[in-house]
Amino acid sequence: MYNFAYEAVVVVVFGLAALRLAGKKAIAEMTTLEMITLLAIGTVIGHAVSENELWKTLVCIAIFVAVMLIFQFLALKFPVLEKWLIGRPTLVVKDGQIQEHNLRKMRMTMEQLELRLRRKGIANLSDIRTATIEIDGRIGYELKESSLPLTRGQAEQILAALNQPVPPLGQAQSELFEKIRKPGG
Repeated sequence: MYNFAYEAVVVVVFGLAALRLAGKKAIAEMTTLEMITLLAIGTVIGHAVSENELWKTLVCIAIFVAVMLIFQFLALKFPVLEKWLIGRPTLVVKDGQIQEHNLRKMRMTMEQLELRLRRKGIANLSDIRTATIEIDGRIGYELKESSLPLTRGQAEQILAALNQPVPPLGQAQSELFEKIRKPGG
């Protein structure tokens, strides 16, 4: 009689294990737990439409969401479970060197990593202090001090040390936007 509730929990747990095994690059922006919950809900809804069993669908969706919330709570309460339930960032570049063993664990090629770095505007591995694949599958990075872009504050300090006037902020931008500010432009 309550077999469907048991099946819902089994589907979430099995799906979580399957996506954790699939690795971070299989996930776009959601955590594994969120992805499994959405997939399970989609499957149940699809089944409910074909079988016309609304009450079972609603109960299953409630179970999926409850299991996800319980797992998220357990991950917060017990940090040892967080790694398995939610995941942790994986170091892929350290001091400009690719961490090949971590790439292999994630089944990611160097070309795939380099593509992600290029998309972030990073041209040289030697510019990176650390880079990680985050739990949502995106890449995070920290540039070395020598590769950080110059900020306006730093430029002002340099100009002040050279006794040069600081140009007004936004002067160059105003020319670019002047046409659209004028009526009829």
